Amino acid sequence: MEYQKNKPTLTVDVCGLRLKVIRVGKSPRLGGGRAPVGDSQAVRRIHSHFTYEAFFITAGKLELVTEGERRTYERRVVIIPPRVGHYTLPPPDGSFCLLFSFDMGKKHASTAAHIQKRLQEGICELPLSGDVDYYIRAIARKSEENTPAAERDAELLSALVFHELMRLLSPEEEVQTLKKTDARHGAIETYINANFHHRITLSDVAKQVYLSTRQVSRILQQEYGCTLSQLVIQKKLASAQMLIRSTDMKIGDIASQVNLGSENYFYSLFKKAYGMTPLKYRQQCRRNP
Repeated sequence: MEYQKNKPTLTVDVCGLRLKVIRVGKSPRLGGGRAPVGDSQAVRRIHSHFTYEAFFITAGKLELVTEGERRTYERRVVIIPPRVGHYTLPPPDGSFCLLFSFDMGKKHASTAAHIQKRLQEGICELPLSGDVDYYIRAIARKSEENTPAAERDAELLSALVFHELMRLLSPEEEVQTLKKTDARHGAIETYINANFHHRITLSDVAKQVYLSTRQVSRILQQEYGCTLSQLVIQKKLASAQMLIRSTDMKIGDIASQVNLGSENYFYSLFKKAYGMTPLKYRQQCRRNP
């Protein structure tokens, strides 16, 4: 199955907030409507969105024209509120555009309200940090690859980008609670959950989430209190536990399916984790469904 570029909306959970994100890409933002009076670039047309529009200017300059003014930006993140008429004159490959909106939740509703109020005050300008610059350039490359694997990478990178933006936009008193590790923890967990049945190393995880192996190890210790190999075993055992409880598969077949070594080794790990053998656990589950 071929993946289409500029996919429809994806969901990003960052800082206790849920965002809907659309990856637009590098193309100039043109649309219907009337150009400002006296504008010499008559071919350019004012347009607006029901969502926020974020431009990441990683190279060159971006010229933003609204009905009220014309401004030029370099190496900045520029966020345009919904329903603000505008158009842009980006240089080739100089900026990348993402649309986003808030899906209000309960966990940090006050933070979301604060951020939205700030963004509604007008065009918002933020610094382009080294991290965000790196993530955006990587998203641009992944968008061009047009494969399922590249699409998954782009989603993880998008979460990292928006975590940094929401952290910058959050109330000062809440910034300390919105650590960078929140987004990176989610990206690490997503990758491990999708791949723990196979052999994965710290280098594999680090490459996928754009961190060093040392950073991954530190996050795993902070979030789980264990190493990668210990976490993978925990997830494999949890998967095996579900299969023992809900299927009639042989224990050896289950050990093989979750890739936990020999049947004897699996028995040893399972008993240590759950205080009983796999067979005894299955019998107990069937007596007390």
